[in-house]
Amino acid sequence: MIKPTVLLLFVLGISGYSILANWHKTHFSLHRSNGYHTFFKSTSVGLIIFVTSSCLYYFSVVLGKYFEINYDFGHWILINVFQLKELDKSTVALFNISLTTLCLGVVTPFIYYLFNDKESLYAEEFLTDADSPDFSRLFGYSITEGFPILFTMSDRKVYIGYIYEVQSKILTSDVHILPVISGYRDEKTLALKKVTPYKELIDRINQKEKSEITERLINLGMSYREAFETLEANPGLYDQWDKFLIALPLREITYAHLHDFTHEHEFKYEERKLKPRIRCK
Repeated sequence: MIKPTVLLLFVLGISGYSILANWHKTHFSLHRSNGYHTFFKSTSVGLIIFVTSSCLYYFSVVLGKYFEINYDFGHWILINVFQLKELDKSTVALFNISLTTLCLGVVTPFIYYLFNDKESLYAEEFLTDADSPDFSRLFGYSITEGFPILFTMSDRKVYIGYIYEVQSKILTSDVHILPVISGYRDEKTLALKKVTPYKELIDRINQKEKSEITERLINLGMSYREAFETLEANPGLYDQWDKFLIALPLREITYAHLHDFTHEHEFKYEERKLKPRIRCK
């Protein structure tokens, strides 16, 4: 027969693990741990929940006596489900507290995220976590500040674009970007050579698509103003940018940095002044 202490550890481990695995602050660190580290983390949190459940059980007993409520759910389960005949108060109390501990471990994260945006909190935690994959903090800053990132790949290809998607996983393998410009670095000077102006081409495609949809809406009976307002409120009807997504493998990114186009000409001006002093062999 399984010892009560083993069952108690089982309850503490499950409830603690449920909290840690489903709370954004501990989700990623928990999945990076293994063995006894995971066990001790889970049981430690489970013990805190167990103490909380004990307090709740005590108050429920006091309130039950005050309002003369004699129903005991744990006692009913032990008698009718597990078919136990002889029960002492300590066994029933331990079962009730354990059951409450398991319920709190599962329900607490669910209730918390009813009032908070789970997806954004997970993304924020992943992008700011020091142990997340390479460039994660840079990706987070780019998303927050709205700056594109310049990626230099191992084959000297260069992509400048906005972060579209980063998978919030421990073993993330790539990042998806909305491209603005692509090119390559000169073999000798490593200077950036722009080749494909994605944003300019996409803007033309979008403008053409927007004009065609506007014409169709007018033919359906809308006024030009109504058609214009409809498209302004629903850019997804004509925006084609996400159809040019580029997936960059993290392992192939040599380095990356934020790229502010508003100061690009200033940097180029300073580079031209320094160019005569730089010799490439």
